[in-house]
Amino acid sequence: DAGKLPFEDNSFDAVVSTLVFCSLPDPQRALSEIRRVLRPGGKFFFWEHVYAPENSPFLRTAQNVLNPLQQVLADGCHLNRDTLRTVEASGVFSEVKHQNYLFDNLWVIGPHVTGVATAPP
Repeated sequence: DAGKLPFEDNSFDAVVSTLVFCSLPDPQRALSEIRRVLRPGGKFFFWEHVYAPENSPFLRTAQNVLNPLQQVLADGCHLNRDTLRTVEASGVFSEVKHQNYLFDNLWVIGPHVTGVATAPP
């Protein structure tokens, strides 16, 4: 359960997440838990598929239309979840660096982001 990690505070130098935030019921709670278990200055590394950028209205529309079906077929996965924005707005990291990617051959799950969020010192 990403919303209640079974570890003590300040236990890890790094936490890694790959393609999981799309299906978490409460991403903000998971980010708070990640921050809780990270040591000061610890790193949260993430790779997630995300909501298409605003300059891709067709892809965004397709993600929105297909999102209910995707949630049923893919264990609660949200096609239109903006995980980068959630990480940046969480208020639990002192710095967030990222890189966006678009894998055209994956169509509605083609937009991806990788990043590193740093816990405050």
